[in-house]
Amino acid sequence: MKSKKRKSFLIIIILVLVALVAAAVYFFQFNQYGYIMTIPYRSAFTEIADHVYINKTNARDHQEILDLIKQAEERDRSFWGDLRYLDETFFIICDDENLIRKIGEDHATVTISFPSEKHYICISDEYLELDILAHEITHAELRARLTARAQGKVPTWFDEGLALQNDYRERYSEEQWISQTGNGKNVIASEDMDTPAEFYAGEAEDRRFRYLNAKHELDRWMAAHGQQGLLELIEKLNNGEDFDMAYGS
Repeated sequence: MKSKKRKSFLIIIILVLVALVAAAVYFFQFNQYGYIMTIPYRSAFTEIADHVYINKTNARDHQEILDLIKQAEERDRSFWGDLRYLDETFFIICDDENLIRKIGEDHATVTISFPSEKHYICISDEYLELDILAHEITHAELRARLTARAQGKVPTWFDEGLALQNDYRERYSEEQWISQTGNGKNVIASEDMDTPAEFYAGEAEDRRFRYLNAKHELDRWMAAHGQQGLLELIEKLNNGEDFDMAYGS
């Protein structure tokens, strides 16, 4: 009888272990976050500089990639005063469509909080340009400066509008805002762009219009408050203050 119980117990243990292994394989191979966080250990990628990874078949000149990142960092350093994101952010540069599908993003900053918070700036070859790199670095820098709790208070329009302060593409210029909104007669209220579901909804043109409105709002706010006002806002959020109160003060 005891032998049967031991056998049953061993079978249960084996089944549990098999299930755990299967779950781990699925997470790291087929889940976006699991795949991204293990890119530094994958044979398909190589590290060309500290925290900069590209797929091994990428034909782009390594120094060209590093120079673009450096230029983007200099733009952001001027905006912020200094950069704090460096030790906890990885660049993932990829030109392989199959790998891009596994990564799940072609130009975005992905934040993974487990086991510790890390930021992954994922850029496909199609979007590897100075403005987009500077845009994504701004996202990473903001998150590096905010506590995890404070990050949850930041509305999407602010996050994207701030990133666009370092993104000089003409489609988001003040001239475009004037043209597309009738000089402010047809705008989107900030409260209608608070969440990712609201901000990224609809077709590409819908999203671009929200980006344009978010940039204009942050242009206006930064002109009034400047770099010091931005740093004070971040400090208030980290100290637990409500976003609307901190932003409006």
